[in-house]
Amino acid sequence: MGKAAEAALPRPSLYHGIAVSCYDTDKNVLEDGMDIVRIRPYIKDYDWGNEDFIPSLLGIPADGRPKAEVWFGTHPAGESTVISEQVEVPLGAFLADHADGYFGPAHLEQFGPSLPLLLKVLAIEKPLSIQVHPSAAQAEKGFTQEEPLHHVLPREQWNYQDRNRKAEVIYALTPITAMCGFRSFDQVDATLRMLIPTCYDMYFAKPVSLAGEDANGKLSCLFETLYTMDPATLKTCIDEYIGSLKHHAELPLATADGRFLEPKGIALSCATEYPKDPGLFCPFLLNVLHLEPGEALFLEPRTIHAYVFGNGIELMSASDNVLRGGLTHKKVDVPELMRVMKIEADDPAVCPTLIDAFGRKAVLTPTEEFMLLTMDSGYYDIERHSKIELMLCTEGSASIITRNERFELKKGECCVIAATIPSYRLEVQGTVFSATVPA
Repeated sequence: MGKAAEAALPRPSLYHGIAVSCYDTDKNVLEDGMDIVRIRPYIKDYDWGNEDFIPSLLGIPADGRPKAEVWFGTHPAGESTVISEQVEVPLGAFLADHADGYFGPAHLEQFGPSLPLLLKVLAIEKPLSIQVHPSAAQAEKGFTQEEPLHHVLPREQWNYQDRNRKAEVIYALTPITAMCGFRSFDQVDATLRMLIPTCYDMYFAKPVSLAGEDANGKLSCLFETLYTMDPATLKTCIDEYIGSLKHHAELPLATADGRFLEPKGIALSCATEYPKDPGLFCPFLLNVLHLEPGEALFLEPRTIHAYVFGNGIELMSASDNVLRGGLTHKKVDVPELMRVMKIEADDPAVCPTLIDAFGRKAVLTPTEEFMLLTMDSGYYDIERHSKIELMLCTEGSASIITRNERFELKKGECCVIAATIPSYRLEVQGTVFSATVPA
């Protein structure tokens, strides 16, 4: 990785200034030294967010309202802007006007003049909704079928916001509790028989017995039975479930050190806000994972999941397609959820990593539209650079040194680096993340 930088790096004002403003439209190339821009993110104030983490990261005052997500990208639901002292320009428009310089020929051939990824910071104080994201084919079909209704339905009633699939990876900045993928049918069956013995015998045992011998088929039947119950029956099941959780003192609320929530703690923490929600059962239907800082989890499309608590970097396909399955006041479309979701036992694991030729830690994900890299204190000589890159500093500061300039980043700042920069040196005092596309 190389030795640490020797001196503290300069700390420019947040979002102040810009390193690119000159573009030769006749030649369709960037001028030398004008190929890095600072961008302002879009902040989402969802009610599950934390009040302090994102303001602290960005160096802005906390206003007492939860700040849940910070978006760095071109998605129209939360587009970043390129900024200077004179004008702010939507990042998508800027990149379209500077496509050859910022994307480069290989990117343009594969993806066209668009950014196929979306970089986020998540600050999770309360569990997100249970959710599933579509595959590419599902997103294209779903958007096409739904599009004629978009002019009469409010956006919050849309199942499909765009035509893109949504794969994602989350990298833990602090301890993160997450739910991801189904446990095996045998595990789920045994747990529910223990927690809701009366209701299980009355409402689940017969449908499951008729589902055949396939374990995943039984799992699908159990889930569908739960999610299609009439409200009165569901309330009876939830009442027995919550009472049983409180009775079973041997089930922990959290890990012994208090850093991670366990299934019982997740369910009880959601019961007050969502007392009639079938998603209350999901902590015992799904795998509960504990991510240590520096660990990452990849979620392929069609995988049911929910992030529960903690703060992290999330990198995903440039999509906002979400099919919700509970623990939310937003729309839940059970038939579409069942159509999109993969219902089979899963055994999720943290992402493998490797150190690349330039000393950066690469998080390995089976994706063609994004790749996440992280760099801690030290210096990195990046050669054979040919891809657009979003670079975010989450701790300390960093300098990007090209043959023409020295571009400074401090905590909370993000920039976009053009593909046409052939090489650069990165000096880090803290931590920096890079979002780019695979080679």
